[in-house]
Amino acid sequence: MLCYVKEYDMVRLTVELIDNAPQFINTVRERELNLRGYKIPVIENMGVTRDQFDVIDLTDNDVKRLDNLPLLKRLHTLYLHNNRVQ
Repeated sequence: MLCYVKEYDMVRLTVELIDNAPQFINTVRERELNLRGYKIPVIENMGVTRDQFDVIDLTDNDVKRLDNLPLLKRLHTLYLHNNRVQ
């Protein structure tokens, strides 16, 4: 049995992607934005979240630097597992 895994091209973190990404209340009652696995290379346009999230999950992307991250007072957890942060 063969199993094919589709590789995704790198995706820009656009306003549309943020607006269409899964948003939910997690098990500890925090507002979470799920941006996992899009192969996002650069953090940008995060101001469009209007500081509405306690948790942002950027796991399994290609983020190399933590530039362009605006002050988000509500945000207290930023997941960056499996990225290439230097």
